[in-house]
Amino acid sequence: MLNLATSDILCLLPLPAFMHALVNEWTFGSAICKVLSFIIYTSLYTGLLTVMLMSIHRYVAVVYPRLWAKMDKMRERFLLFSLWILGSILAICAVETYDVVEDGGKSKCWRISMSDGKRAAVVLSETLFGFAIPFPILVVSYCCLHKKVNQAAFFRSQRLTRLVTLIVVTFFVLWTPVHILNLMHIFAILIKPAKPDMYEQLSRLIRSSDEVVKSFTFINSSVNPSLYAFSSRRLRQNLNQPEDTGAQNSPERL
Repeated sequence: MLNLATSDILCLLPLPAFMHALVNEWTFGSAICKVLSFIIYTSLYTGLLTVMLMSIHRYVAVVYPRLWAKMDKMRERFLLFSLWILGSILAICAVETYDVVEDGGKSKCWRISMSDGKRAAVVLSETLFGFAIPFPILVVSYCCLHKKVNQAAFFRSQRLTRLVTLIVVTFFVLWTPVHILNLMHIFAILIKPAKPDMYEQLSRLIRSSDEVVKSFTFINSSVNPSLYAFSSRRLRQNLNQPEDTGAQNSPERL
């Protein structure tokens, strides 16, 4: 939880600078643009990896408690540290692809112009590591956990069901628009040689929607801490429910 909260807070720290740039223009220079972009991408990737790890942890802790019990504090810290290293590696492209650019007569901290092949590779990697890999793992882990938990009568809880659904839906709703935009970007690049007019239309749509859609990631960082804190507390309450008591309680009371 601390790791997730740290990544979410780190993601929100550069927000005032980008809000200022959205209203006015970017006035902080190229170096700050690259550093803040790197911080945002590192925190986003690390947060996603942490959420994915949490889903795996909860499944293993419930289904294979003895296996997870072998994980000592040192190994846990090493695992969390590895997430930050991996998140930083994935965020390196932000340093290379973001800089101060002119757009509509205003300076913006924006993705620089690059070849179509490189742009497609960057966008595809963001979608792959930011959605295509973590989301299925998140869904499968929580679905398996929910199925396992509800096999025992004293674990059944409609509240837990709603909470697990909320976790998955929140991730999906706040991240899907970003990656739909990325897929549109890739599609636009692919059709550029054959349909340049459609490419220009899609490019304008992507540019006009980019800032709004990516703001959803900041919303996700704001929602995550409270959502997962409540999730952990609710899961512990269900797992600690005595069998003889839980069997007498209805799902609505758990």
